[in-house]
Amino acid sequence: MTAYLIRRAFQMSIVVLLATFAIYFLLNVAPGGPLSGLRISGDRKTRVSDADIARLEAYLGLDKPLMLRYITWLIGDDWLGADWVYVNLSQYSEIKTGRDGQPLVKIDYETGEQYYEFDKHRFWADPGVAKLNPGYALWVWGEETSPDVYQADAVRVKPPPTEKAPDDVAIAGVIVSQERWDVVIENPNGDKYVIATSDETAWEFPPGEADPVPEEGRWANVAWMFGPGGLLGKFAGFNGSTQGMVRFDFGWSWKLATGQPVTDLIMSRLGNTMLLMSTAILLSLIVGIPIGIYSAVHQYSKMDYVATTFAFFGSAMPIFWFGLMLILIFSYQFKQWGLPFMPSTGVLSVREAPPGSLLAVINVAPGSLIDRGVHLILPALMLSLLYMAGWSRYSRSSMLEVLRQDYVRTARAKGLFERVVIIKHALRNALIPVVTILVFDIAAIFSGAILTETIFSYPGMGRLYFDALAQNDWPVVMAYLFIVAVLVVIATLIRDIVYTFIDPRIRFS
Repeated sequence: MTAYLIRRAFQMSIVVLLATFAIYFLLNVAPGGPLSGLRISGDRKTRVSDADIARLEAYLGLDKPLMLRYITWLIGDDWLGADWVYVNLSQYSEIKTGRDGQPLVKIDYETGEQYYEFDKHRFWADPGVAKLNPGYALWVWGEETSPDVYQADAVRVKPPPTEKAPDDVAIAGVIVSQERWDVVIENPNGDKYVIATSDETAWEFPPGEADPVPEEGRWANVAWMFGPGGLLGKFAGFNGSTQGMVRFDFGWSWKLATGQPVTDLIMSRLGNTMLLMSTAILLSLIVGIPIGIYSAVHQYSKMDYVATTFAFFGSAMPIFWFGLMLILIFSYQFKQWGLPFMPSTGVLSVREAPPGSLLAVINVAPGSLIDRGVHLILPALMLSLLYMAGWSRYSRSSMLEVLRQDYVRTARAKGLFERVVIIKHALRNALIPVVTILVFDIAAIFSGAILTETIFSYPGMGRLYFDALAQNDWPVVMAYLFIVAVLVVIATLIRDIVYTFIDPRIRFS
């Protein structure tokens, strides 16, 4: 069993890696990219400068070569341009400070508790060209060594915009690009210059933005590999703070919640989806499988015909139509008829329930557990009926096949009670095909039902994915697809392990 699990873990890693490769490249080969429209402008005043384009590309991670973008999306970009790596199991953590050098304090609005915000680091880049980003303003002291090329003795990064540059500043401008030690800047007139730096260049950054490596902790020098003068120095200018998908850092949202971590978006929706999907799947299993088994045992009975008709209807019914019919009947028509009507959207009430609604009749407090349960009824009913139709069909067909086996006839010939034959001898083997399909609903529990959550405006993972696709928020889309891919691979492993408990003939030795 151990050898099998090790082999499967290796296979799963390869499958997930190929899935990430497909996810990233399929979503990043669209021609033009998201910034193509910014370059089209009618006059000079409204035209976006190259420095602004470079700043936006750096913010969105589009400034890197395609293969490097994929690698940094997967494993992060904090190692690019790094001079040091923290040699410890955990990351190095320090209190985050503001521009004034004072610790940043956050407030928990639910409890009122104040706490410090921490930065965590595995890699560290000292003050220098690796800490520069497109769009940063520079004041450069030095001399012109050739036309449009300056050798920098000292550089001040991001000086206050209201402050005038000193007279001894050789050149000032905004960063357009950087590779190894050379930085390209653009002045207000659109002229470009190359700033050559070196180990002797003195750097001045705003407080808290670039500091030497902390003295405490165990740090190993990796500048020979990742630093600007290292083997991978041509990528040093892409240094960032992301840790990549494998370290559960999914980046920032582009459109849905600009600048907000994708992880926070997912966590805000995940609980709603797990509640909805778990409820729907549990209800469908409790009802659907016994109906299928009863239908198989009593084949061609009236109950069998009723169950089969229901299963065909549930399988063929368009889910979006059924959801709209539920809203039309239980929310709209019930209100017209003077009956207690159901809420049709959301996950809970944000204000007092409207008069005549079911929430008002039973006097439910907004935001309470009962309030959540009532909002869950329609979407859970819609999903559970859909799943129920499938489970009843799967369990019926599987049970019919098992009941025709010789060992079932033998058990009956021995004089065993029919209930014992069904439950002890037939049911376990009949569940194998059902388990095969059931385990893949593990991914559905986390990923949600896209159409259902969209129809009922239910703030879950499925609705998040739909909105992200509609607004081209690729970090959210890629994080969603990555999580689903990982869960599907894990589900296949769980399926194989569950087989050994259901069918004694299956062993992984």
